[in-house]
Formats: sequence, C-alpha cells, structure tokens
Amino acid sequence: MDATHLTGVRTGAVSGVAAKYLAPEDARVAAVFGAGVQARNQAWAAATVRGLDEIRVYDPVKAAADRFVDEMGERLGVRVVRAGSGEEACRGADMVFTATTSKTPVVKREWLGDRVHVSAIGAFYPDCRELETGIVVDAKVVIDEWEAIRLESGDIMIPIEEGAMTEDHVYAELGELVTGEKPGRTPGDGLTVFKSVGIAIQDSAVAKLVVEKASKLV
Repeated sequence: MDATHLTGVRTGAVSGVAAKYLAPEDARVAAVFGAGVQARNQAWAAATVRGLDEIRVYDPVKAAADRFVDEMGERLGVRVVRAGSGEEACRGADMVFTATTSKTPVVKREWLGDRVHVSAIGAFYPDCRELETGIVVDAKVVIDEWEAIRLESGDIMIPIEEGAMTEDHVYAELGELVTGEKPGRTPGDGLTVFKSVGIAIQDSAVAKLVVEKASKLV
C-alpha cells in the first residue's frame, strides 16, 4: 500500500469514527464531493457506519464521477449515482462528505437540511475551505486536533477571522467523543460538522494496523 492509499484509508477511517458519533442514526443518503482516492474512502466510511440506501457523488469531471459510480457501487453494495450539481447531491442527504481540492466553498448552507452531518477533509490550507461560513456557525463542530486546525484549516479559522464565531464555538476534539469525555450526537442536535486536516497519530495507527494484518499473511 503506497502513501497516497495509506493516507486515504486513514482519512476515511477518521471520518467514519466521527460519523459514528455525530451522524443521525437513521441516515440513509450520503453525498460525496470529489471522486478521487480520498472521496472513495469517505464513501466507504459512510457505508460502514450507517445502513445507507444511496450515495450521491458530485465531481465537475463527469468521467471521474462515472468511474466512481461503477467502482464504488460494486465495492460497497450500495446504490451509487452521479449528481448533476453540488446542490443536487446535498438536497435530502443525511450525511455530506467533502474531499476536494477547491479553495472556495463547494457546499452552501441553503442546500442542507436541519439534521445533517458534514465531514470536511479536503481543504488543509488556512486560506482554503469547502464549507460556507453559515454551515460552520449553525453546526455543532468537532475537530481532529486544535494545534493542526489553527495552522491549516480555513474552514474553521476563516469564520473566526470574519468575526462570525469564536474558538469557543468548537464543541470538541474527536478524541473527547471517543473517550466519553463529551457526548456525540444528542437528541437536540441538528447540523453537525467534523473538520479534519490530519494528524500524525492517525497515520501511525493505520500503519500499525496494516503491518499487523500483513504479518498474518506471511
């Protein structure tokens, strides 16, 4: 497994953990922005943690989206369809996963319902973001780790710089949900957002697991 695929697995796994704690239990439709390695692992994560009926993929490159539909539908055993636009992908979706290289928001607040989980993993520069400010401001926000977020996440830091929110708006780091220090989704929650830029311990954990599994095949 090369570094690109290892990173993709790590990112997908982290998004899956976040969705386990934050996505609606009855989520049945997921939207995925992007059609590359990262997006494939986001789809895998979504289908692993929730019993999905449909995954919608949107990518401006039609051929890439079509390949995603063919490959992931067979791999996941879930209906996968190509959406004609970002809005079409989002309308009525219970979970939204963004894995793009866009420097500007690809998801608008008006496209999302009031009970949706969003996982944003594509933007990892302070001047780039995938989500509109309104999405982050309206949501219960969970991040992977504050030190990395402050350096790399425009999705979080731009709304703060705009004065739309403060750091206190961020509810928790993901580890706090996993350890039980804070609850994940609660009955009163509506929109939730998980923002990840990736941290070293995630790579180490996945690499360790890969080595352990490979050693059993020898």
